[in-house]
Amino acid sequence: MKKRVRRLFNSISTKVILIMLVLVLPLNVIAIVANEKVIDTMIDQNKTSAQTLADTFMSEIESRMMNTQTLLYYFLAENPDCIRMKLQKEKNYMYQSSRYKLYYSLRTMAGMTDGGDGYFYYMKKVKDAIVYDESPNESNKLYRSMDGFIADQLTAGDKGGWHIYELNSHKYLFFIVDQKDVMYGGWFNLDALKKEMEKRLRYTDYSISFTENLRPQNSDDRIMVSSNVKKIHLVIDIKRDEIVGGISKYVKVLQIMAFLYLALIPALFIFLKFLLIRPLNKVNQAHRQIRKGNQDFRIREKANSVEYMEAYRSFNRMANNLKALRIEGYEKEIARQKMELRNLQLQIRPHFLLNTFNLIYTLAQRKEIIAIQQIIIYLSEYFRYIFRSDKELELFPKELRMIKGYIKMVSINYSGNVEASYDIDPEINYVRVPPLLIHNFIENSVKYGVKQGTMLHILIAGKYEDRRVIFTITDDGNGMDGETLEQCRRLLRGETEPENSNSSIGLLNSMRRLKHFYGQEATIEIVSEQGRMTSVTVQFPYNLEVEDEAIIGE
Repeated sequence: MKKRVRRLFNSISTKVILIMLVLVLPLNVIAIVANEKVIDTMIDQNKTSAQTLADTFMSEIESRMMNTQTLLYYFLAENPDCIRMKLQKEKNYMYQSSRYKLYYSLRTMAGMTDGGDGYFYYMKKVKDAIVYDESPNESNKLYRSMDGFIADQLTAGDKGGWHIYELNSHKYLFFIVDQKDVMYGGWFNLDALKKEMEKRLRYTDYSISFTENLRPQNSDDRIMVSSNVKKIHLVIDIKRDEIVGGISKYVKVLQIMAFLYLALIPALFIFLKFLLIRPLNKVNQAHRQIRKGNQDFRIREKANSVEYMEAYRSFNRMANNLKALRIEGYEKEIARQKMELRNLQLQIRPHFLLNTFNLIYTLAQRKEIIAIQQIIIYLSEYFRYIFRSDKELELFPKELRMIKGYIKMVSINYSGNVEASYDIDPEINYVRVPPLLIHNFIENSVKYGVKQGTMLHILIAGKYEDRRVIFTITDDGNGMDGETLEQCRRLLRGETEPENSNSSIGLLNSMRRLKHFYGQEATIEIVSEQGRMTSVTVQFPYNLEVEDEAIIGE
């Protein structure tokens, strides 16, 4: 970590950037800070103005709330008609006469008082409500819904005082008092109050809301102010851009000039990078290519100075010398890889040979001479096939002949309980494969798939599609449990190594041989269900058009 930091600070790029920052950055920072201070001042001023407006508006509402309460108390305590109705137990002539007089007295007094938008009295003994709505059109005829609203309040119990309710798609601020013989109250239409407040605001992107027991919090892009009366909050939410958008031309020009000065830093750096840093990076890149093994890489671009041109030529001479020195090393490495492949091929076979010798011994005890002869003939063909020193890849028909011989041999061993079928495209006959690659998977199907007293069916399929060869070996044997299947898949992906020298070594070596001959696109995929089946799919790229000439020559 320390080396990386030291290297960073010692680089030319870092030093150039530091020099430019020292020369340009301080003045730009001062200008930007000053601009931000101006913006903050404007925001504070507008926030103070909005807060004053909210406080003034809520003070007016508070006055109206007090007038509403006073008017309601007056009628309840002083109005003889209201007192008479409160005492009546039935809707007789006296009650109806007092009700009529109370309504008109309430309407007259409400029109003379700057109070609520409506009032109501509910006489509990006779279950009758007197409702006066000063603006029925604006309230969407609220008086029609008051019976249900009063019934809900009687059920709810002790929620008195000022509270916000929503009725007829409108929000209202209700004052409710519930006494023994009467429930009474008044209301304000909050939607109408919002429209009145909107006329006083000079902004376009804002929101106004009334709520209970809420403390608004400012966000990065919004400015919020609130004022409350009797736990009823007026919240004004203004978009920050509404305020900042009105910044003076002087501040805008100052900001633009500051950012233009900052923009000169990367422009100057780009120029110096082209002149000094880019040629150096080109030389470093060339060295990295050589380290990665690209011995043919040369610097072919023209340098922008005599000094760098000489550096380019020196690198190219050095690369030519390195290539000549490493040819011998490459030839030795190729020979070593061939020997390693041969060893991989031989590592796959021990369990097969041991099983075969055990089978011959068993047949000899049973004196099944014909079966022994067939197995010995198969073994002679088998050894002739794997020890051919001049072939790394064989045409698939030779592999298929060995597979059929093996199936015949294991059928003898398992009393005819092993059966194989074949689905091979004609094009597969012209495909070359590593010896015993597919044979190895057939052996595994027999070794791990045979069930006592049950026929084992093996399907060997070979397809040629879109310049890819696909071999599939499927059996209906024992299958694998989930843990074993996942371990095999991780092994094939290179995420783990065999736990010991005998664990899945054949599978790992098969994968390595495929990668060596066909490249990284070669794959082995395994699908298995315990107790039902196992399927192994071997895929690799193969161009039959290129290989035809070699086959015809052979």
